Amino acid sequence: MVPDPTPTCDDATLLARLDRRGRRERALSPDGDRWLTVGDLLDAAARPTLGPGTVPGAVHVPGDDPVAAVTALLTAQAAGAVPVVSPGAPDAALLRRAARVAAGDPGGALLAVVTSGSSGRPRTVVRTAASWTASLDGFDAVLGPDAGPGTVVWAPGPPAATLTLFALWHALATGRPVVAPGAWRSGSVLATGATACSVHCVPAVLADVLAAGAGALPGLRRAVVAGAALPGGTRARAAAAGVGLAEYYGAAELSFVAADADGAGLRAFPGARLDVREGVVWVRSPYLAQGYLDHLDGEGALRRDGAGWATVGDRAALSPEGVLTVHGRGDGTATVGGTTVTLADVERALGGSPGVAEVVALAEPDRRFGERVLVVVRPHPADPLRTAARRDLLRTLRCLARAELPPAARPVRYIVREDLPRSPGGKVARTALAAQVVPATGTAGPDPRTLAP
Repeated sequence: MVPDPTPTCDDATLLARLDRRGRRERALSPDGDRWLTVGDLLDAAARPTLGPGTVPGAVHVPGDDPVAAVTALLTAQAAGAVPVVSPGAPDAALLRRAARVAAGDPGGALLAVVTSGSSGRPRTVVRTAASWTASLDGFDAVLGPDAGPGTVVWAPGPPAATLTLFALWHALATGRPVVAPGAWRSGSVLATGATACSVHCVPAVLADVLAAGAGALPGLRRAVVAGAALPGGTRARAAAAGVGLAEYYGAAELSFVAADADGAGLRAFPGARLDVREGVVWVRSPYLAQGYLDHLDGEGALRRDGAGWATVGDRAALSPEGVLTVHGRGDGTATVGGTTVTLADVERALGGSPGVAEVVALAEPDRRFGERVLVVVRPHPADPLRTAARRDLLRTLRCLARAELPPAARPVRYIVREDLPRSPGGKVARTALAAQVVPATGTAGPDPRTLAP
């Protein structure tokens, strides 16, 4: 089904969609045990919010507490103010800027989200509420019948992450009770007693969920992942656990771009059109953000062409059959002896190795070749990390690299780690990781034969 790209302003907000539901319906829970009903949320939204998180025309939405975030978001929409979702304490200057933008915008209710992604560079993305409401039906199609209306949604992540925030928005707007415990903690379980539920998370969290086994998540029928490349083998592990897997690709600025509901490859999300120009993916859809809070007319990663198309610079290829292969952001490369290596291609080639939960490829300086590739590997949570097991894993990865990658792309150093630094949304914080493991420019780096701890 292609979603209606132009919901009316009165019908676009999450508050308006929630108001369609019965007041006694279960709506939101922090733990699967204690529940707020639709009526509880509507009543909370009707009470004015005063204090440091509010300025005329804008309301701070906390980025770490899902229940508080939903309440503040609905309160802002009830008051006709713009919700500003951000981690940490309220920023009065940020709120005032958002209020000024909202006051001068004739396009209806707005939503502003401060997001840092995996690069660590914060930016405030501004979109209309209608741009998300327009995608509700399309997202239903990606979820499929195993996660239809009434199915319990589990959204383990902070609302500052757009993946989690949209999961909350979609569930509450479409009649799905949602369990939102906040940031993922390994070993968490879902205790809803539901006979059917779905989980919405980044691939790294899904790896942990699958490792926990079916007993930890009774009723899990569907997983929806985004935010990072899906490691090879994850779909097979999910199928073995009886869990259907859907993947989507997008960005905070673009929202939904492409989706893969059944393993056949990423294709244009319902209602979106794709184009690849000089190796960069562009999209045209009703889901695009307006821009960044401080510069709606340009600058930053988001670029527009004047004809309704937009890009954030991700490199990709589009097959004649319409399958999109995403290679990562344009700066996600290493130049090895004059050869450009796309780091996402290295991650994709090695991520399917048995025993691997995640692979992160990075570029490090090299005196001879300019740069070289190193990879940081997080083993599957269920696998032991004894010295012998690490050596076996390294041997397997080196063999796979020789078989799957050209010489310039083969990593010269492998680091095995149980934990990786992450953004609030659960993505690998690549900048922080590189600061920990990449030698300073001009140094030769550790012996490439050494398996670092």
